[in-house]
Amino acid sequence: MRRSAKPYVMRGPPRPTTERTTSVDPPDKRVPEIPVRKLSPEELRVITRPGATDPRLRAVDRYLERWAVTRGKNLPGAAQVRLLSGSSSACEPLHDREWLLVDGAVMNSPPWASRFVALWYRTEASAAQIAEILAMRRRQAVYEERSLVLAYFRGRLEQMGFHLPTFPHEA
Repeated sequence: MRRSAKPYVMRGPPRPTTERTTSVDPPDKRVPEIPVRKLSPEELRVITRPGATDPRLRAVDRYLERWAVTRGKNLPGAAQVRLLSGSSSACEPLHDREWLLVDGAVMNSPPWASRFVALWYRTEASAAQIAEILAMRRRQAVYEERSLVLAYFRGRLEQMGFHLPTFPHEA
């Protein structure tokens, strides 16, 4: 006959655990430490404003606006790109080589990213309409999704060799 397994019970009163020392690799003196740049209060206010584009993602936003305009060369009425403020601006189209690279990045991106880019940059749909199409409950979620999509394309374009400025003073 087999004995049934019983849980282990520690005898006596509970004892506090003590921190054990661990071995941590000492820092390598040959590799310089790069301090992380802290954002100024003004930059934080700009980023945290509802619907505002993070300054680190503005270059990607501009590339995608120019990508949408370039494709619209042969389409009637597509030469104007809707901006977040509701105004429209005629952007300078991308060069053919740049357009091919950005278009390849958009077309080969995950469906959630390519669909959002198509809705945001190639249609005149408002944020509320985009939220409804993408089955989002809150209109604010569209701006959060936009930040994620722009961050995705920033990494994708930098991986492809584009140099995108991170902050306005780098431009």
